[in-house]
Amino acid sequence: MLEGENERNMKKFLTICLILAWVVSLGCKQEQIIPEISPGRTKLLGAGLALEAVEHLKRAEIEEENKVEAQALLLIAYSYALSQEATLLKKRNLQTEYQNERTKRLAELNDSHIKKLFLILREKHRVQNDVIQILADKGLDVIPLILQDFVDQKYRQAHGDFLSVLRKIGINGFDLIFTAIENPDISLAAKVNLIQIIGEKGDVSTQGRLESTKNKITDKGLKMEINAALYRLGKKEYSKQIEAGLTDKHVGVRQAAARSIKLLNKPSTSNLITALKDTDDSVRQHIVIALQEHIDINAVDNLFDLLTNNDSSDNTKQATVNTLDYYAKNGLASGLAHRLITLLTKSNIENHRDRIRITQLLGRPALIKQITNADPYDNLPSKIYDYFDTQEDNNLVKAELNKILLILEK
Repeated sequence: MLEGENERNMKKFLTICLILAWVVSLGCKQEQIIPEISPGRTKLLGAGLALEAVEHLKRAEIEEENKVEAQALLLIAYSYALSQEATLLKKRNLQTEYQNERTKRLAELNDSHIKKLFLILREKHRVQNDVIQILADKGLDVIPLILQDFVDQKYRQAHGDFLSVLRKIGINGFDLIFTAIENPDISLAAKVNLIQIIGEKGDVSTQGRLESTKNKITDKGLKMEINAALYRLGKKEYSKQIEAGLTDKHVGVRQAAARSIKLLNKPSTSNLITALKDTDDSVRQHIVIALQEHIDINAVDNLFDLLTNNDSSDNTKQATVNTLDYYAKNGLASGLAHRLITLLTKSNIENHRDRIRITQLLGRPALIKQITNADPYDNLPSKIYDYFDTQEDNNLVKAELNKILLILEK
Protein backbone atom coordinates (compact mmCIF):
# COMPACT_ATOMS: atom_id res chain seq x y z
CA MET A 1 0.00 0.00 0.00
CA LEU A 2 2.71 2.41 1.02
CA GLU A 3 4.72 1.60 -2.12
CA GLY A 4 1.64 2.24 -4.31
CA GLU A 5 0.96 5.53 -2.59
CA ASN A 6 4.57 6.61 -3.08
CA GLU A 7 4.30 5.78 -6.76
CA ARG A 8 1.13 7.85 -7.09
CA ASN A 9 2.78 10.76 -5.29
CA MET A 10 5.77 10.53 -7.60
CA LYS A 11 3.50 10.63 -10.63
CA LYS A 12 1.74 13.70 -9.24
CA PHE A 13 5.09 15.35 -8.61
CA LEU A 14 6.27 14.62 -12.13
CA THR A 15 2.99 15.90 -13.56
CA ILE A 16 3.31 19.16 -11.61
CA CYS A 17 6.91 19.54 -12.79
CA LEU A 18 5.86 19.02 -16.38
CA ILE A 19 3.06 21.58 -16.04
CA LEU A 20 5.44 24.10 -14.47
CA ALA A 21 7.98 23.50 -17.22
CA TRP A 22 5.26 23.99 -19.83
CA VAL A 23 4.14 27.25 -18.18
CA VAL A 24 7.71 28.54 -18.00
CA SER A 25 8.28 27.53 -21.60
CA LEU A 26 5.08 29.25 -22.66
CA GLY A 27 6.11 32.38 -20.77
CA CYS A 28 9.48 32.39 -22.51
CA LYS A 29 7.82 32.03 -25.89
CA GLN A 30 5.43 34.86 -25.06
CA GLU A 31 8.37 36.98 -23.98
CA GLN A 32 10.07 36.21 -27.25
CA ILE A 33 7.09 37.30 -29.35
CA ILE A 34 6.45 40.64 -27.65
CA PRO A 35 6.17 42.96 -30.64
CA GLU A 36 9.37 44.94 -31.17
CA ILE A 37 7.30 47.88 -32.35
CA SER A 38 6.15 48.71 -28.81
CA PRO A 39 9.60 49.42 -27.30
CA GLY A 40 10.67 51.02 -30.57
CA ARG A 41 7.72 53.39 -30.50
CA THR A 42 8.23 54.21 -26.82
CA LYS A 43 11.95 54.86 -27.17
CA LEU A 44 11.41 57.11 -30.18
CA LEU A 45 8.26 59.05 -29.31
CA GLY A 46 8.48 58.90 -25.54
CA ALA A 47 12.19 59.27 -24.90
CA GLY A 48 13.70 60.54 -28.15
CA LEU A 49 16.22 57.66 -28.20
CA ALA A 50 16.30 57.36 -31.96
CA LEU A 51 19.34 55.09 -32.30
CA GLU A 52 17.94 52.56 -29.82
CA ALA A 53 14.51 52.80 -31.43
CA VAL A 54 15.94 52.01 -34.86
CA GLU A 55 17.16 48.58 -33.74
CA HIS A 56 13.73 47.63 -32.38
CA LEU A 57 11.89 49.04 -35.37
CA LYS A 58 14.12 47.24 -37.90
CA ARG A 59 13.20 43.95 -36.25
CA ALA A 60 9.54 45.01 -36.08
CA GLU A 61 9.58 45.70 -39.82
CA ILE A 62 10.61 42.09 -40.39
CA GLU A 63 8.27 40.52 -37.83
CA GLU A 64 5.08 42.56 -38.24
CA GLU A 65 2.51 41.36 -40.73
CA ASN A 66 1.33 44.93 -41.26
CA LYS A 67 4.59 46.82 -41.68
CA VAL A 68 3.17 50.32 -42.23
CA GLU A 69 3.62 51.66 -38.70
CA ALA A 70 7.11 50.22 -38.31
CA GLN A 71 8.17 51.75 -41.63
CA ALA A 72 6.69 55.15 -40.79
CA LEU A 73 8.38 55.14 -37.39
CA LEU A 74 11.70 54.07 -38.91
CA LEU A 75 11.62 57.03 -41.28
CA ILE A 76 10.96 59.32 -38.33
CA ALA A 77 13.73 57.68 -36.29
CA TYR A 78 16.29 58.14 -39.06
CA SER A 79 15.18 61.75 -39.55
CA TYR A 80 15.19 62.56 -35.84
CA ALA A 81 18.64 61.04 -35.37
CA LEU A 82 20.02 63.07 -38.28
CA SER A 83 18.60 66.33 -36.95
CA GLN A 84 19.16 65.81 -33.22
CA GLU A 85 22.04 63.35 -32.84
CA ALA A 86 24.33 64.19 -35.75
CA THR A 87 27.45 64.22 -33.54
CA LEU A 88 26.72 60.75 -32.19
CA LEU A 89 26.00 59.41 -35.67
CA LYS A 90 29.29 60.78 -36.92
CA LYS A 91 31.14 59.29 -33.97
CA ARG A 92 29.65 55.85 -34.73
CA ASN A 93 30.09 56.21 -38.50
CA LEU A 94 26.33 55.93 -39.03
CA GLN A 95 25.62 59.27 -40.69
CA THR A 96 25.81 58.02 -44.30
CA GLU A 97 23.77 54.91 -43.53
CA TYR A 98 21.03 56.92 -41.81
CA GLN A 99 20.93 59.50 -44.58
CA ASN A 100 20.66 56.79 -47.23
CA GLU A 101 17.91 55.01 -45.30
CA ARG A 102 15.97 58.25 -44.91
CA THR A 103 16.25 59.02 -48.63
CA LYS A 104 15.18 55.50 -49.63
CA ARG A 105 12.25 55.37 -47.23
CA LEU A 106 11.09 58.86 -48.15
CA ALA A 107 10.86 57.77 -51.77
CA GLU A 108 8.82 54.69 -50.72
CA LEU A 109 6.43 56.71 -48.55
CA ASN A 110 2.82 56.07 -49.60
CA ASP A 111 -0.62 57.25 -48.48
CA SER A 112 -0.83 54.68 -45.69
CA HIS A 113 2.51 55.81 -44.26
CA ILE A 114 1.50 59.46 -44.58
CA LYS A 115 -1.67 58.86 -42.56
CA LYS A 116 0.44 57.27 -39.82
CA LEU A 117 2.55 60.41 -39.81
CA PHE A 118 -0.63 62.49 -39.57
CA LEU A 119 -1.65 60.47 -36.53
CA ILE A 120 1.70 61.15 -34.84
CA LEU A 121 1.35 64.87 -35.56
CA ARG A 122 -2.10 64.77 -34.00
CA GLU A 123 -0.72 63.10 -30.87
CA LYS A 124 1.97 65.79 -30.43
CA HIS A 125 5.42 64.28 -29.76
CA ARG A 126 9.00 65.52 -29.54
CA VAL A 127 9.54 64.41 -33.16
CA GLN A 128 6.96 66.92 -34.43
CA ASN A 129 9.35 69.10 -36.42
CA ASP A 130 10.97 66.11 -38.10
CA VAL A 131 7.59 64.71 -39.14
CA ILE A 132 6.68 68.10 -40.62
CA GLN A 133 9.95 68.12 -42.56
CA ILE A 134 9.38 64.56 -43.84
CA LEU A 135 5.96 65.54 -45.18
CA ALA A 136 7.32 68.73 -46.72
CA ASP A 137 10.15 66.80 -48.38
CA LYS A 138 7.63 64.34 -49.83
CA GLY A 139 5.98 67.33 -51.47
CA LEU A 140 2.98 67.23 -53.77
CA ASP A 141 1.89 63.72 -52.80
CA VAL A 142 1.05 64.99 -49.32
CA ILE A 143 -1.07 67.99 -50.31
CA PRO A 144 -4.28 66.21 -51.41
CA LEU A 145 -4.38 64.26 -48.14
CA ILE A 146 -3.89 67.45 -46.12
CA LEU A 147 -6.55 69.33 -48.04
CA GLN A 148 -8.98 66.42 -47.72
CA ASP A 149 -8.56 66.50 -43.96
CA PHE A 150 -9.63 70.14 -43.94
CA VAL A 151 -12.94 68.59 -45.02
CA ASP A 152 -12.92 65.39 -42.95
CA GLN A 153 -11.41 66.95 -39.78
CA LYS A 154 -10.01 63.56 -38.71
CA TYR A 155 -6.66 65.06 -37.72
CA ARG A 156 -7.95 68.49 -36.72
CA GLN A 157 -5.40 68.85 -33.90
CA ALA A 158 -2.65 68.63 -36.53
CA HIS A 159 -4.01 71.34 -38.82
CA GLY A 160 -1.52 73.92 -37.58
CA ASP A 161 1.28 71.53 -38.49
CA PHE A 162 -0.36 70.83 -41.85
CA LEU A 163 -0.17 74.55 -42.61
CA SER A 164 3.54 74.47 -41.74
CA VAL A 165 3.97 71.63 -44.24
CA LEU A 166 2.17 73.58 -46.95
CA ARG A 167 4.31 76.64 -46.26
CA LYS A 168 7.45 74.57 -46.64
CA ILE A 169 6.26 72.97 -49.88
CA GLY A 170 5.44 76.39 -51.33
CA ILE A 171 4.52 77.33 -54.86
CA ASN A 172 4.65 73.79 -56.29
CA GLY A 173 1.36 73.05 -54.59
CA PHE A 174 -0.48 76.27 -55.38
CA ASP A 175 -2.75 74.79 -58.06
CA LEU A 176 -4.13 72.35 -55.51
CA ILE A 177 -4.44 75.10 -52.90
CA PHE A 178 -6.42 77.36 -55.24
CA THR A 179 -8.79 74.48 -55.97
CA ALA A 180 -9.25 74.00 -52.23
CA ILE A 181 -10.04 77.68 -51.68
CA GLU A 182 -12.91 77.34 -54.16
CA ASN A 183 -14.12 74.08 -52.57
CA PRO A 184 -17.38 74.74 -50.63
CA ASP A 185 -16.69 71.78 -48.31
CA ILE A 186 -13.54 73.28 -46.80
CA SER A 187 -13.98 75.47 -43.73
CA LEU A 188 -13.73 79.24 -43.88
CA ALA A 189 -10.86 79.25 -41.36
CA ALA A 190 -8.85 76.82 -43.49
CA LYS A 191 -9.41 78.94 -46.60
CA VAL A 192 -8.17 82.03 -44.77
CA ASN A 193 -4.96 80.21 -43.89
CA LEU A 194 -4.50 78.94 -47.44
CA ILE A 195 -4.89 82.44 -48.86
CA GLN A 196 -2.35 83.74 -46.35
CA ILE A 197 0.14 81.08 -47.44
CA ILE A 198 -0.17 82.22 -51.04
CA GLY A 199 0.39 85.84 -50.04
CA GLU A 200 3.36 85.00 -47.82
CA LYS A 201 5.27 83.23 -50.59
CA GLY A 202 5.42 86.40 -52.66
CA ASP A 203 5.02 84.76 -56.07
CA VAL A 204 3.63 87.56 -58.24
CA SER A 205 2.56 85.04 -60.88
CA THR A 206 -0.36 84.13 -58.59
CA GLN A 207 -1.91 87.61 -58.79
CA GLY A 208 -4.19 86.74 -61.70
CA ARG A 209 -5.37 83.50 -60.11
CA LEU A 210 -6.12 85.33 -56.87
CA GLU A 211 -8.18 87.95 -58.73
CA SER A 212 -10.05 85.18 -60.53
CA THR A 213 -10.72 83.32 -57.27
CA LYS A 214 -11.98 86.50 -55.63
CA ASN A 215 -14.57 86.84 -58.37
CA LYS A 216 -15.77 83.26 -57.80
CA ILE A 217 -16.30 83.39 -54.04
CA THR A 218 -19.08 85.21 -52.20
CA ASP A 219 -17.80 85.52 -48.63
CA LYS A 220 -16.80 89.14 -47.98
CA GLY A 221 -14.22 88.17 -45.39
CA LEU A 222 -12.42 85.90 -47.85
CA LYS A 223 -12.49 88.63 -50.48
CA MET A 224 -10.78 90.96 -48.01
CA GLU A 225 -8.23 88.25 -47.22
CA ILE A 226 -7.45 88.03 -50.93
CA ASN A 227 -7.08 91.83 -51.04
CA ALA A 228 -4.45 91.49 -48.31
CA ALA A 229 -2.65 88.72 -50.22
CA LEU A 230 -2.68 90.84 -53.39
CA TYR A 231 -1.27 93.78 -51.43
CA ARG A 232 1.60 91.59 -50.26
CA LEU A 233 2.19 90.56 -53.87
CA GLY A 234 2.66 94.16 -54.95
CA LYS A 235 -0.90 95.38 -55.58
CA LYS A 236 -0.56 98.44 -53.34
CA GLU A 237 -3.82 99.88 -54.63
CA TYR A 238 -5.64 97.58 -52.21
CA SER A 239 -4.32 99.55 -49.24
CA LYS A 240 -7.35 101.83 -49.00
CA GLN A 241 -9.80 98.93 -49.24
CA ILE A 242 -8.01 97.09 -46.45
CA GLU A 243 -7.99 100.12 -44.17
CA ALA A 244 -11.65 100.82 -44.91
CA GLY A 245 -12.38 97.23 -43.93
CA LEU A 246 -11.73 98.10 -40.27
CA THR A 247 -15.16 99.77 -40.08
CA ASP A 248 -17.11 97.31 -42.23
CA LYS A 249 -20.36 95.88 -40.85
CA HIS A 250 -19.26 92.34 -41.73
CA VAL A 251 -17.11 90.98 -38.87
CA GLY A 252 -15.17 88.70 -41.24
CA VAL A 253 -14.11 91.73 -43.26
CA ARG A 254 -12.97 93.55 -40.12
CA GLN A 255 -11.03 90.50 -38.97
CA ALA A 256 -9.27 90.13 -42.33
CA ALA A 257 -8.45 93.84 -42.42
CA ALA A 258 -7.13 93.80 -38.85
CA ARG A 259 -4.94 90.76 -39.58
CA SER A 260 -3.24 92.53 -42.46
CA ILE A 261 -3.23 96.16 -41.29
CA LYS A 262 0.32 95.87 -39.95
CA LEU A 263 1.50 95.24 -43.52
CA LEU A 264 0.28 98.60 -44.80
CA ASN A 265 2.51 101.60 -45.34
CA LYS A 266 1.43 104.31 -42.89
CA PRO A 267 -2.28 103.66 -42.40
CA SER A 268 -4.27 106.17 -40.36
CA THR A 269 -3.40 105.35 -36.76
CA SER A 270 -6.57 107.10 -35.59
CA ASN A 271 -8.52 104.34 -37.36
CA LEU A 272 -6.45 101.74 -35.53
CA ILE A 273 -7.07 103.39 -32.17
CA THR A 274 -10.80 103.41 -32.85
CA ALA A 275 -10.63 99.72 -33.80
CA LEU A 276 -9.30 98.93 -30.32
CA LYS A 277 -12.93 99.28 -29.22
CA ASP A 278 -14.26 96.84 -31.83
CA THR A 279 -16.86 94.39 -30.55
CA ASP A 280 -14.83 91.45 -31.89
CA ASP A 281 -11.92 90.22 -29.77
CA SER A 282 -9.91 88.95 -32.77
CA VAL A 283 -10.01 92.41 -34.35
CA ARG A 284 -8.83 94.03 -31.12
CA GLN A 285 -5.99 91.54 -30.73
CA HIS A 286 -4.60 92.12 -34.23
CA ILE A 287 -4.87 95.89 -33.86
CA VAL A 288 -3.00 95.76 -30.55
CA ILE A 289 -0.17 93.94 -32.30
CA ALA A 290 -0.28 96.28 -35.32
CA LEU A 291 0.19 99.29 -33.02
CA GLN A 292 3.76 98.16 -32.40
CA GLU A 293 4.35 98.64 -36.11
CA HIS A 294 2.23 101.78 -36.53
CA ILE A 295 3.08 103.70 -33.38
CA ASP A 296 0.83 106.41 -31.97
CA ILE A 297 1.19 107.76 -28.45
CA ASN A 298 -2.54 108.45 -28.45
CA ALA A 299 -3.19 104.69 -28.38
CA VAL A 300 -1.99 104.33 -24.79
CA ASP A 301 -5.34 105.21 -23.15
CA ASN A 302 -7.31 102.67 -25.18
CA LEU A 303 -4.60 100.05 -24.67
CA PHE A 304 -4.70 100.71 -20.93
CA ASP A 305 -8.46 100.14 -20.89
CA LEU A 306 -8.03 96.75 -22.58
CA LEU A 307 -6.04 95.40 -19.63
CA THR A 308 -9.24 94.88 -17.66
CA ASN A 309 -11.73 94.55 -20.52
CA ASN A 310 -13.93 91.59 -19.60
CA ASP A 311 -14.82 90.98 -23.26
CA SER A 312 -11.19 90.46 -24.27
CA SER A 313 -9.39 87.12 -24.23
CA ASP A 314 -6.22 86.38 -22.28
CA ASN A 315 -4.30 86.42 -25.58
CA THR A 316 -5.53 89.91 -26.40
CA LYS A 317 -4.69 91.16 -22.93
CA GLN A 318 -1.21 89.63 -23.08
CA ALA A 319 -0.65 91.28 -26.46
CA THR A 320 -1.73 94.55 -24.81
CA VAL A 321 0.84 94.06 -22.05
CA ASN A 322 3.55 93.57 -24.67
CA THR A 323 2.52 96.64 -26.67
CA LEU A 324 2.34 98.87 -23.60
CA ASP A 325 5.78 97.61 -22.56
CA TYR A 326 7.03 98.44 -26.06
CA TYR A 327 5.66 101.96 -25.78
CA ALA A 328 7.17 102.39 -22.31
CA LYS A 329 10.60 101.23 -23.53
CA ASN A 330 10.42 103.81 -26.31
CA GLY A 331 9.41 106.66 -24.01
CA LEU A 332 5.84 106.81 -25.33
CA ALA A 333 4.01 105.90 -22.10
CA SER A 334 5.18 108.28 -19.42
CA GLY A 335 3.32 107.92 -16.15
CA LEU A 336 2.15 104.41 -17.07
CA ALA A 337 3.60 102.88 -13.89
CA HIS A 338 1.70 105.37 -11.71
CA ARG A 339 -1.53 104.60 -13.58
CA LEU A 340 -1.02 100.84 -13.27
CA ILE A 341 -0.36 101.05 -9.53
CA THR A 342 -3.45 103.23 -9.06
CA LEU A 343 -5.51 100.79 -11.13
CA LEU A 344 -4.26 97.87 -9.07
CA THR A 345 -4.64 99.44 -5.63
CA LYS A 346 -7.77 101.54 -6.07
CA SER A 347 -9.91 99.37 -8.32
CA ASN A 348 -11.66 96.11 -7.59
CA ILE A 349 -10.20 93.91 -10.33
CA GLU A 350 -11.97 90.60 -9.75
CA ASN A 351 -10.09 88.55 -12.34
CA HIS A 352 -6.80 87.54 -10.70
CA ARG A 353 -5.28 86.83 -14.15
CA ASP A 354 -5.77 90.53 -14.96
CA ARG A 355 -3.97 91.42 -11.73
CA ILE A 356 -1.14 89.03 -12.60
CA ARG A 357 -0.69 90.63 -16.03
CA ILE A 358 -0.69 94.14 -14.52
CA THR A 359 1.94 93.18 -11.95
CA GLN A 360 4.03 91.43 -14.61
CA LEU A 361 3.91 94.60 -16.71
CA LEU A 362 4.97 96.63 -13.67
CA GLY A 363 7.93 94.30 -13.32
CA ARG A 364 9.27 95.02 -16.82
CA PRO A 365 12.50 97.08 -16.78
CA ALA A 366 10.96 100.15 -18.42
CA LEU A 367 8.20 100.27 -15.78
CA ILE A 368 10.62 99.59 -12.89
CA LYS A 369 12.59 102.57 -14.14
CA GLN A 370 9.44 104.71 -14.08
CA ILE A 371 8.77 103.63 -10.49
CA THR A 372 12.28 104.43 -9.28
CA ASN A 373 12.33 107.77 -11.13
CA ALA A 374 8.88 108.86 -9.98
CA ASP A 375 8.36 111.86 -7.72
CA PRO A 376 9.17 110.71 -4.15
CA TYR A 377 5.92 112.39 -3.08
CA ASP A 378 4.01 109.71 -4.98
CA ASN A 379 5.78 107.03 -2.92
CA LEU A 380 5.00 104.31 -5.45
CA PRO A 381 7.10 101.51 -3.82
CA SER A 382 5.25 102.04 -0.54
CA LYS A 383 1.88 101.79 -2.31
CA ILE A 384 2.93 98.48 -3.87
CA TYR A 385 4.04 97.15 -0.49
CA ASP A 386 0.84 98.24 1.25
CA TYR A 387 -1.24 96.57 -1.43
CA PHE A 388 0.88 93.42 -1.17
CA ASP A 389 0.59 93.38 2.62
CA THR A 390 -3.05 94.30 3.18
CA GLN A 391 -5.15 93.82 0.04
CA GLU A 392 -3.93 91.11 -2.29
CA ASP A 393 -4.97 87.57 -1.31
CA ASN A 394 -3.95 85.61 -4.41
CA ASN A 395 -0.61 83.87 -4.03
CA LEU A 396 0.26 84.09 -7.73
CA VAL A 397 -0.26 87.85 -7.75
CA LYS A 398 1.66 88.22 -4.49
CA ALA A 399 4.57 86.29 -6.00
CA GLU A 400 4.76 88.80 -8.87
CA LEU A 401 4.50 91.73 -6.47
CA ASN A 402 7.25 90.25 -4.32
CA LYS A 403 9.56 90.12 -7.36
CA ILE A 404 8.96 93.84 -7.92
CA LEU A 405 9.59 94.71 -4.27
CA LEU A 406 12.85 92.75 -4.26
CA ILE A 407 14.04 94.62 -7.35
CA LEU A 408 13.08 97.97 -5.81
CA GLU A 409 14.99 97.18 -2.61
CA LYS A 410 18.32 96.77 -4.46
